Amino acid sequence: MQARAYGPSHVTGFFKIYANGSTGAGFNLEEGMRTRVETGKGGGETVLINGKTDAAPVSRNVIRKFRALTGFRGRVRVGHETRVPIGFGLGMSGAGAYSLALALNQALRAGLDARGVLRQAFDAEIEEGTGLGTVIADQGRGLLLGLPPYPSRKARELKSGWRHAVVGFFHPIRTKSIIRSRQWKEKINEAGERALKKFRREPTAKRFVECARRFTFETGLASRQVERVMEEVPGTSMAMLGETVFGLTSRPAELRKQLQAYTERVLVSGFNRWPARVVK
Repeated sequence: MQARAYGPSHVTGFFKIYANGSTGAGFNLEEGMRTRVETGKGGGETVLINGKTDAAPVSRNVIRKFRALTGFRGRVRVGHETRVPIGFGLGMSGAGAYSLALALNQALRAGLDARGVLRQAFDAEIEEGTGLGTVIADQGRGLLLGLPPYPSRKARELKSGWRHAVVGFFHPIRTKSIIRSRQWKEKINEAGERALKKFRREPTAKRFVECARRFTFETGLASRQVERVMEEVPGTSMAMLGETVFGLTSRPAELRKQLQAYTERVLVSGFNRWPARVVK
């Protein structure tokens, strides 16, 4: 059997950590992860990312969950394709986990409802320490205000006059080293609570960027290089969690040129029109 699915990339501007996930605000992009699953006789599994074999711990965790659910012991081949760098704070582990869960649910005829599929991807990310609930945001479109970390609830979609995000990539951050650190958690939760309160009073795209910038500087999560770019390019902030600078704009060419003065790796993308879903 074969199946394909898509999961959007996601940028978190600020957040607060809970025992079983997180809540915050961010946005989804059209650029994301496209996943193809093939199942057959034999055994074992192969996971490819852009054509290369990868350890892909979150994807393999999702496969184990669906094997346990269905009793399937045959061959599983997974192909993930993306133009978005992995490990730079754009939620690609979540996009991969969710799109894979959607595809496996169809390929293995697991029969899970939408909430059940989401639960498999959500748990895999939490267990592997690669995220705190990006898959919940992947159900939405555009700019999002998160809700408490329960996979049965969707993030609230907000309107924005901006049509594009421009993202400049510098260095990856190992997410687990931050979200499983007591010291970082305290800093994040203090700044995250302030940002969430301020943003909820005025949930607009402009206020989102303001809150994200303040959260970044207050937590100290940004490297000096990222802080310098944020200081010199107004209206930008850092993607959580990666040494990655983003800006929202209706003039993507102009902002792309500004960020290219600091890094060659710049991505321009519109907001996603569709949430994570099975595709033909």
